[in-house]
Amino acid sequence: MILFDRRGVGLSERLRATSTPAALADDIAAILAHAGVPRAWIFGSSEGGLGAMRLAIDHPDRVRGLCLFGSLARGSAAPDYPWALPAAAYDVWLQRLVAGWGGPVGLDTFAPSRHNDPALRAWWARIVRHAASPGGLETILGGLRDADLRSELVLIAVPTLVMHRRGDRAVRFDAGEHLAKHIPGAAWSPLEGTDHFWWCGDSAPVVRALLRFTAAR
Repeated sequence: MILFDRRGVGLSERLRATSTPAALADDIAAILAHAGVPRAWIFGSSEGGLGAMRLAIDHPDRVRGLCLFGSLARGSAAPDYPWALPAAAYDVWLQRLVAGWGGPVGLDTFAPSRHNDPALRAWWARIVRHAASPGGLETILGGLRDADLRSELVLIAVPTLVMHRRGDRAVRFDAGEHLAKHIPGAAWSPLEGTDHFWWCGDSAPVVRALLRFTAAR
């Protein structure tokens, strides 16, 4: 299993331009090449799912399949895509995140089942201080706001599993259902819970669905 710090986060190089799904896909391809992995299963959670899908569209030869969790096709709302915040509301939400960066910001949205857990709050505050600057966060999530892969979902031709919790407060359940309906042949796994972080709440169904799907292909 390969884990990496995406560009602009952790020990990676800092971003010099807006983060885009295409840039993330290129970075994943470079990491796979460096590790000598010709093809891989790609797990994309939240905004990481956009980069995973972009990789499957642009480099299907590098992708054995996709497992998407809590992801979406477009970062902000449109007349025919009401399952995200309007761009103006998104900017307000982002500025609140930036203003609180360095503390346990956003846990009521990302992990509501544990947002009062002192250990998780301390861990999350430490993680955000080490992971990215407020400006870096703004650049990464600004790229998410402007992303839109809806018209290209039909081009995804690798086995795809879409998982989404019904009560997700960060990315609405309908956005996951939209992905499953528009990616050809996608398997849809609706899950119970409210946490956007896949490893918070009851994570066992996520792991079971992922292992069952990948083992069958």
